[in-house]
Amino acid sequence: MSLLKLPEPDGWSGGRTFLALAVAVSVVVAVAYCTLGVAAATRGNYLTLAVTLGWSAFLLTFSWAIALVGTRRTTLQTTSDATGFTLWPDRRFTRIVLVGVVAALPSSILFAVFAPVGGIEFASTTLLRTALPIGAGFAAFVGIAGLITAWRRGGVGHVKLTPAMIENADILSTRAFEWDDVIDVADHAATRKARRAVVLRLRDGKEEIISVADIYVPGGVALYWLVRHYWRHPEDRTELVDTRAKERLRDGRFDLT
Repeated sequence: MSLLKLPEPDGWSGGRTFLALAVAVSVVVAVAYCTLGVAAATRGNYLTLAVTLGWSAFLLTFSWAIALVGTRRTTLQTTSDATGFTLWPDRRFTRIVLVGVVAALPSSILFAVFAPVGGIEFASTTLLRTALPIGAGFAAFVGIAGLITAWRRGGVGHVKLTPAMIENADILSTRAFEWDDVIDVADHAATRKARRAVVLRLRDGKEEIISVADIYVPGGVALYWLVRHYWRHPEDRTELVDTRAKERLRDGRFDLT
């Protein structure tokens, strides 16, 4: 069965409206920020313009990235070696996300420094001059940490399957679990909402969530069945250290029960 014919997990119903709404809201907010910044610049406040341009760039790149994922205009990126089989996010998606983070960093730092002293025009209330700068500073710290991690690891995340373990990495951290500790692979999380999730239910009662599976595989469906297949069939896990896992993924040859 090819990738295009794999059945979608029952727990993945819906979500397209949310993506469209997220894109629309992000674009509207980005335009509003640009308007605020340009208006402030006409009054000589270029700090406000710098802040709003960076945040607008982040929102627009975010919209572009999720639109690529939502419309399935992504390509499969995998690597195989003696340690296991790794799925990476689409390269365009990765570049767009990283550009957005880089654009947002100077704006967040400027806001955190100058908003408390009245240097940012739209930060005109006590809340915007206290709580929001703290949040902006924290976001900048997380963004810098994420960029360092992405540079060291070679991407914003990955899912790696080995004969012994499954590894889930996001932009900040990497978590690995032995197959023997996984008691189920589910299509929805019990602990929180997650879009197109591949959920590892663990023996200790916790969950590990591979969310937004379609950043790794167009549509995401094949990633769910891939993980579930190798969880259910330990005898096939030797395929993960050669080219057979990629062939199985390409052909959609999974146990669909």
